[in-house]
Amino acid sequence: MSPVVSTVSEEALKLPSVEAPSLEGISVRVPTPDDLTEEELLRAFHEKRRDLATTRERQPGESLEPGDDVQLNIVGYCDGHLIPFSARFGMKTELAPIEALPGFCEAIAEGGKVGESMQVALELPDNYPVESMRGKPARFLVDIIGAHQVTMSPETSPEFLEKLGMGATLDEVMLRLRDELEDEGAAELWVQARDMVLDEVARRAPVELPPALVDEELRRRWVQAEGQAMVEYQFDVDEQREALQGWLTDPFTRADAERRLHIGIVLKAVTEAEKLQLTPEKLEQLVRDHTAPFGLTAEDVHAALRESPETTKRLTELAWYLLAVEHVMNKAKVTFEGAEEG
Repeated sequence: MSPVVSTVSEEALKLPSVEAPSLEGISVRVPTPDDLTEEELLRAFHEKRRDLATTRERQPGESLEPGDDVQLNIVGYCDGHLIPFSARFGMKTELAPIEALPGFCEAIAEGGKVGESMQVALELPDNYPVESMRGKPARFLVDIIGAHQVTMSPETSPEFLEKLGMGATLDEVMLRLRDELEDEGAAELWVQARDMVLDEVARRAPVELPPALVDEELRRRWVQAEGQAMVEYQFDVDEQREALQGWLTDPFTRADAERRLHIGIVLKAVTEAEKLQLTPEKLEQLVRDHTAPFGLTAEDVHAALRESPETTKRLTELAWYLLAVEHVMNKAKVTFEGAEEG
């Protein structure tokens, strides 16, 4: 049976109970972030240029070039086994060098054609995420689903600068872009603060997670990221199991799943102990605030909450989580190094 289908009983997946921890005296100190590098600034400017570039869809059989936007299906093998986390379907990327896979995009740009398949052979670098495969030869099977040629305007052309709307000269643009990235960095500090607070709340309420519960959480993530597509592309059951096994045994992925489950269980206990209330108005507000960065309007959220019982259930679960996080953060004291207390 395909591992896409769960065979775990509801009893085995029963969430452990925990007593809600005290929220008194929670205090975290967020360290000063690293300074913005010139490389980060140039990369952000590059993305701005690509957003305003002229594109042309390449036709089936047409050769690719460096800088193209491509859509790929990828799966990698090493030592005769599927490389964990290597299966990607419909992945969109710029054909530009990738630090984790040097030579990969370069090979596709050199020999790839739209609508065709190819193999890319390379040696995995010494910093490859899967430690046991570092420095070993690997091969990647690549389907080139589609591609667009990208033509960027000269970075100092008046037309480009006017369209960008961030200054009349390149120097002005870079100063404005630096401010923009620093604002984004400040927002990321609040995300870091939230994570630190949630970790402290979880530390106050230890939970022993059944291995089957963690396995099922990882299986669900795998199904969403790889599994369903592997079924659609008719990978055999053994390869599906091998791909899933990579997720189950990777220590970092497993630790992340355990952390998220732990926090979710403790926050559920907090909502019950603190008798938090999720009104329909609060439900829409929380979901709207969470989805605003993705361009969803209040009308979109209102429609989504009524799309189907399953969608309503998922969004309601998300809102309960966000409500608990909001409550916990209101109780916590957060200090940012190098700034006034907040």
